[in-house]
Amino acid sequence: FRMAGGNPFIAGVDDFGATLTAFAMYHKSPMNNIAHFFTSPLGLLGFFGLMNKATKSVRPSLSVAAMYLFFLFSDYTVPKDLFAQTAIIICTVVLFSCKLQLGYAGFALLLALGYGLQDLAHFSTNEPTFQGATWGKDGVPMSVEAVGLFFQHVFYLTPLVCATQTQEVQNFTYVIPLLVFAYGCYAIDSHSSGLPHTFVRVRALFGKMTEKSETTDLKSVRDWAMSQKPPKGKTSHWWVADLDEEANKAFHRLEVCESVKRMFATKFDPELYNLDVVGGMNELYISGPNRAGTSDQVFFTEHIDGPYILFPFASIYRCIVGTDGNTEISTIFPNLYDAKTAQTGDILAFDFNREPHLISADGNKPNRDFRVVLKLHYVVYPKSLSFFGHALHWLTTRYNELFRALFLFTLTPSSGFSKFVGEYAVNGGTVLYNSIDKYCGTVNLLYQFSAGVAAYALNSYVFFLVATQYIHYCRYISTYYYRKGVNWAIFKRDVLFFKSCALIQLAALIIRPYIDQYHAGHLSFQDVNWLGFAMICAGYFVSLAATAALGVDGTYFGIELGFVKADYNFVKTFPYNVLPHPMILSQVFALLGMSTFEGVGKAYPWLVPIHCTFYAVHMAQEHWDYFDGTPWYKAVKVE
Repeated sequence: FRMAGGNPFIAGVDDFGATLTAFAMYHKSPMNNIAHFFTSPLGLLGFFGLMNKATKSVRPSLSVAAMYLFFLFSDYTVPKDLFAQTAIIICTVVLFSCKLQLGYAGFALLLALGYGLQDLAHFSTNEPTFQGATWGKDGVPMSVEAVGLFFQHVFYLTPLVCATQTQEVQNFTYVIPLLVFAYGCYAIDSHSSGLPHTFVRVRALFGKMTEKSETTDLKSVRDWAMSQKPPKGKTSHWWVADLDEEANKAFHRLEVCESVKRMFATKFDPELYNLDVVGGMNELYISGPNRAGTSDQVFFTEHIDGPYILFPFASIYRCIVGTDGNTEISTIFPNLYDAKTAQTGDILAFDFNREPHLISADGNKPNRDFRVVLKLHYVVYPKSLSFFGHALHWLTTRYNELFRALFLFTLTPSSGFSKFVGEYAVNGGTVLYNSIDKYCGTVNLLYQFSAGVAAYALNSYVFFLVATQYIHYCRYISTYYYRKGVNWAIFKRDVLFFKSCALIQLAALIIRPYIDQYHAGHLSFQDVNWLGFAMICAGYFVSLAATAALGVDGTYFGIELGFVKADYNFVKTFPYNVLPHPMILSQVFALLGMSTFEGVGKAYPWLVPIHCTFYAVHMAQEHWDYFDGTPWYKAVKVE
């Protein structure tokens, strides 16, 4: 091979500019180019996935990607903006090759699709392929030059694909990390899809230490705690390192006991996820009486323990393990509509950074002794994405140390400043942080923001519309179908949030033309679409009446999910005594009214029909009670 071009490491390669000139001759069609933006990464995903499967490790893929990017960066003929776009695409492909759980056949299919669809794009746009016109041309003998051209094509393929895209698509490339981050914040256990469209299961876990060795170790740890003669007037904490040798060994055995592992295996597939002990956060905790006016109030207020609610792929779990016959103190999980009282051996596990909870004290069942609990912590992360687990481990441990120092500072306020910090900074900040997630969903806000940034980069409001208009329908359909283990509170929050966002956009599309006419000074009574407004008002009047008749909880599948005890045909009042499925039909009627407005029906003629199609699918699902079980009208009623 001859040394040529701008890359001193690659032999037989012309500089990037010359290659791009030749490549562009066969990639003039915008449709062909945008197809390459998807097919090339698809083929690379298959390639890296096969490498992961063959080596049973992700390290070779990471090494190959790192070496490739190093050589590409060393090529001074490749513009740095194209290098940055290539690096984003390669890193994203490698990440998903690690995350996707496909077999050899699955990844081989992706590789074949990437190659085949790329040729199909050329065929459909009537453009010859770069390969077919150069090194892969019929009649060209396999020579040193042909092999050099092959490697040139492979080496420069991704930056060439990026270079032939429109400016909007190139801008979109820089948004990909944000989209992957949002995906990772949804894809946090074996039951999560990575998208807000699918149903969400309960993530809190409950178990019990029942083995004789486990109960013996619990007693050993509790006996040590009581031997320290803790004061009755306040809470006490001990790190694991503070325990004596016998209690320390007992604590460490409990950290890795089989009861804990079995409990986590119900949510995280042990074949795919690692479960590591976060030793720097583990402690013994003895609770004292609640004292108003200090940050101890935080625990009697609904709160989320950690700040990393937006962290991709990994979770930190806190496990409360009871050591005694506690009857007074319970942990309430608002999203589960349930409270748990941890007694000897009980394990209450919840996501440290995501699960809201609070403590309640039942004065009618006071404890006669100290309440001693173990606080165990674990980081759970995909085996193929260990970086995220280790990062969250370190970050949460550092946060826990800092927050505990702040907590102790405000526990017994000795000055006006410490009292202010306790009452307003700690307690007030806790309430605000929890409220944002409770009513909107922090990860939902991230999704909306990511979709907005992507739409801005593409200069396409249509992208944002498609990405945000129909999420609640998918949640309706998937939640109605699966039912078991559904997190009902999160379901209600999410569908209300996404539906509100969709309706706000529709309202803006309706009103905006009238505002423009008003500012232009020629808005008249006759210009207003009174029929459309009447249809909207009538539709939502019936919808609200249906909600009142069914009840808010009944509206959100409370009966189907088992949270509302009522017969399927218990509603006999208006509008159920007039219309079948009035909730859906009334909203379809209102949407049809919206389609009569210029800003909706004329500007986006497909928008409302898709809404109505989703409603029709869900109405059929409700009518025939189609779900993962026996329909109510077929079930035998047991008196």
